[in-house]
Amino acid sequence: MTGKEFISGWIKKISGEGIKPFPREFINIAGCQKIKLPGKALVIGEEFFGSFEILTVDGSPVLHADDYMKAKYIIYANRLKPEEILLPEDNDSVRKAAALYENYLDEIIKLVETDYKKNFPGEKNSASAVNEIFRMLNLVRY
Repeated sequence: MTGKEFISGWIKKISGEGIKPFPREFINIAGCQKIKLPGKALVIGEEFFGSFEILTVDGSPVLHADDYMKAKYIIYANRLKPEEILLPEDNDSVRKAAALYENYLDEIIKLVETDYKKNFPGEKNSASAVNEIFRMLNLVRY
């Protein structure tokens, strides 16, 4: 098996099982506000006076989040580039949802790394394979 075949196999496996949609699978979406987004890939920018910039990948500002976990929540919810997302008004719900989603992503990473080590003993670039799989599936782990 080549590295490309390994990556392709994992992409098919994860896609076939279905990626849990964030935030719907991780919180009760009651008590949420709608946030408009540009329908483009987003990244977390710099911190300015306690708030974090949310930018498009070309650097255009979209909005500010008053908490790093809220910024991560927005990025995670933007995976499929929707025009709007639901953001809980309760910061504890935001933190809990983001933490649960990160645990879900970490489990995927562990499974891929374990399989990589089994298929390519002695190789040490499992992170490269994980990064490529996540890139192809448009998954982000901050």
